[in-house]
Amino acid sequence: CIGCEKCRKHQACTGLNDGMHLLYPKVIESQGIVLVCPTHNYNITAWMKAFIDRLYCFYIFDNNRPRGWSSRLMNQNRKAVIVAVCEQVDKKDMGFTLEAMRLPIEALGYDVIGELAVFGIFDKGKVQDEDETLTKAINLGNQLALAL
Repeated sequence: CIGCEKCRKHQACTGLNDGMHLLYPKVIESQGIVLVCPTHNYNITAWMKAFIDRLYCFYIFDNNRPRGWSSRLMNQNRKAVIVAVCEQVDKKDMGFTLEAMRLPIEALGYDVIGELAVFGIFDKGKVQDEDETLTKAINLGNQLALAL
């Protein structure tokens, strides 16, 4: 998002041409979303932040300052699951990662029905060796499917 506000008129981001326009119909059509992000410096990655920021086009603002707002995705029984992965094993080292996904996705109108914090994972593919984590992830997926 570059703050051009073109999305307020077009209800989709037209200020950037990077392929996100291909995802907007999928976001609208689907009732569920799964956000998964590694922890970078106690927070979500720049890529996840960019994705969340690009969902700005779903907000509806009034013209008063400070502007009141709602979301075109609200009141549609939308559900979400969020997962954060952290190399360290201490919960404090995950910082705001889960919250940084939860707050904006809830503001858009999603009910976050489950969260998973995964610790001690750094190497690509290493989570495949973590049976307990995989079981928790499968259970979250099943919960999401049932909720939809």
